[in-house]
Amino acid sequence: MSRIPKLIHQLYFPDESAAPASYRQFRRTVLDHHPDWQHMFWTEATARAMLQEHYPWFLAVYDGYRYRIQRCDAIRYFLLHKYGGFYVDMDIEFIRPLDTLLEDNELIFCNRSFIGNAIMGSEPDHPLWPDVFEAMRQRKDRPSLRLSQLVDWSQVYYVSRSTGSEMLEDCVIRGGYTEKDTVTILPGHVLEADPHHQVDRDKAPLPGFEGMYSLHHKGMRGVPLRLRVVSQVCCSVVRSAESVRGWITSRA
Repeated sequence: MSRIPKLIHQLYFPDESAAPASYRQFRRTVLDHHPDWQHMFWTEATARAMLQEHYPWFLAVYDGYRYRIQRCDAIRYFLLHKYGGFYVDMDIEFIRPLDTLLEDNELIFCNRSFIGNAIMGSEPDHPLWPDVFEAMRQRKDRPSLRLSQLVDWSQVYYVSRSTGSEMLEDCVIRGGYTEKDTVTILPGHVLEADPHHQVDRDKAPLPGFEGMYSLHHKGMRGVPLRLRVVSQVCCSVVRSAESVRGWITSRA
């Protein structure tokens, strides 16, 4: 019997009507490929209400986040702890159902050079999630702006470190979950395939990328060009700043 329930969580803040049309099309592929699964869609209001009912001690941290994306990040971990199932970002498009992945897994993640939080599965009440909650509590404050902490201060890195993939990966590795037989960490193309370079025009996997379930459109469809450019520039700056920080640290 599967330890992960056949339940899929998705969310969009403030609500689904605000999502780009492409996101709603991707969500349709989630529903179409999982007709016998339960689906729970969370808005900004229902997500906070769930947190207030079941995890009121975290509300001060949650409400204090500067960026909406931090609240979107944080709530997904609480949903998986409370209900289990899969969390799936709205920019993920399915090409086949997740059923064959369930088996005896207690946790399922995808690794695209890091353990991401765009799509992940969990049994309810898994002990990883309280570790994640504590990490978010400890990392909630943005560092003061100093040259040696420039990367930590930048928005992109701060979000990743406080609620996003860097924080999650730290908790997974620190808890020893990468060594467990019942924890599966899949190659990036399996759950987050690149829709431009890993599938053909009919969305069939290209050679070397077989076994995929879904494509990750990385949140850029429906986003204004100005914001796309800013996002790409920020990512480039963060990557460059990582090298600078290493150089500064080595001479400190």
